[in-house]
Amino acid sequence: MDVKPETMSQPMDTTTADRNGDGEWIASPVDDATYDLLMALSSKLEAIDTYRVYAEDGHAELWQELANDERRHAERLFGELKQRIAAS
Repeated sequence: MDVKPETMSQPMDTTTADRNGDGEWIASPVDDATYDLLMALSSKLEAIDTYRVYAEDGHAELWQELANDERRHAERLFGELKQRIAAS
Protein backbone atom coordinates (compact mmCIF):
# COMPACT_ATOMS: atom_id res chain seq x y z
CA MET A 1 0.00 0.00 0.00
CA ASP A 2 1.73 3.21 -1.17
CA VAL A 3 -0.83 5.67 0.15
CA LYS A 4 0.80 7.86 2.80
CA PRO A 5 -1.19 10.03 5.19
CA GLU A 6 -1.16 13.78 4.85
CA THR A 7 1.22 15.78 7.00
CA MET A 8 0.21 17.12 10.39
CA SER A 9 -2.06 20.15 10.42
CA GLN A 10 -0.47 23.53 10.14
CA PRO A 11 -1.54 26.47 12.32
CA MET A 12 -4.30 28.53 10.78
CA ASP A 13 -3.31 31.62 8.84
CA THR A 14 -5.49 34.29 10.40
CA THR A 15 -4.19 37.21 8.34
CA THR A 16 -7.28 37.29 6.12
CA ALA A 17 -9.57 34.52 7.34
CA ASP A 18 -10.89 36.44 10.36
CA ARG A 19 -12.16 39.50 8.53
CA ASN A 20 -15.80 40.07 7.68
CA GLY A 21 -16.96 41.78 4.50
CA ASP A 22 -16.28 45.23 5.98
CA GLY A 23 -12.63 44.41 6.75
CA GLU A 24 -13.25 44.22 10.50
CA TRP A 25 -11.81 41.39 12.55
CA ILE A 26 -14.18 38.60 13.54
CA ALA A 27 -13.63 37.28 17.05
CA SER A 28 -12.87 33.60 17.47
CA PRO A 29 -15.51 31.58 19.32
CA VAL A 30 -12.74 30.02 21.47
CA ASP A 31 -9.90 31.55 23.44
CA ASP A 32 -6.27 30.85 22.58
CA ALA A 33 -5.74 28.27 25.33
CA THR A 34 -8.76 26.23 24.18
CA TYR A 35 -7.64 26.51 20.56
CA ASP A 36 -4.19 25.26 21.57
CA LEU A 37 -5.73 22.22 23.26
CA LEU A 38 -7.91 21.50 20.22
CA MET A 39 -5.00 21.72 17.81
CA ALA A 40 -2.68 19.64 19.99
CA LEU A 41 -5.38 16.97 20.38
CA SER A 42 -5.97 16.96 16.64
CA SER A 43 -2.25 16.48 16.01
CA LYS A 44 -2.08 13.57 18.43
CA LEU A 45 -5.08 11.87 16.80
CA GLU A 46 -3.54 12.35 13.36
CA ALA A 47 -0.28 10.85 14.62
CA ILE A 48 -2.08 7.75 15.89
CA ASP A 49 -3.65 7.23 12.46
CA THR A 50 -0.34 7.89 10.73
CA TYR A 51 1.49 5.34 12.86
CA ARG A 52 -1.17 2.76 12.02
CA VAL A 53 -0.38 3.23 8.32
CA TYR A 54 3.37 3.10 8.95
CA ALA A 55 2.96 -0.15 10.89
CA GLU A 56 1.58 -1.77 7.76
CA ASP A 57 4.92 -1.08 6.08
CA GLY A 58 6.94 -2.83 8.81
CA HIS A 59 8.35 -2.38 12.29
CA ALA A 60 4.84 -2.67 13.72
CA GLU A 61 6.11 -2.91 17.30
CA LEU A 62 7.87 0.46 17.04
CA TRP A 63 4.83 2.21 15.59
CA GLN A 64 2.52 0.57 18.14
CA GLU A 65 4.71 1.82 20.98
CA LEU A 66 4.72 5.35 19.58
CA ALA A 67 0.96 5.24 18.98
CA ASN A 68 0.44 4.20 22.61
CA ASP A 69 2.41 7.26 23.75
CA GLU A 70 0.35 9.49 21.47
CA ARG A 71 -2.85 7.96 22.83
CA ARG A 72 -1.78 8.72 26.39
CA HIS A 73 -1.05 12.30 25.39
CA ALA A 74 -4.37 12.56 23.51
CA GLU A 75 -6.28 11.30 26.54
CA ARG A 76 -4.60 13.94 28.73
CA LEU A 77 -5.35 16.71 26.25
CA PHE A 78 -8.96 15.54 25.88
CA GLY A 79 -9.38 15.59 29.66
CA GLU A 80 -8.04 19.15 29.83
CA LEU A 81 -10.32 20.19 26.99
CA LYS A 82 -13.38 18.71 28.70
CA GLN A 83 -12.51 20.61 31.89
CA ARG A 84 -12.16 23.90 29.99
CA ILE A 85 -15.48 23.39 28.23
CA ALA A 86 -17.25 22.42 31.46
CA ALA A 87 -15.90 25.54 33.18
CA SER A 88 -17.08 27.88 30.44
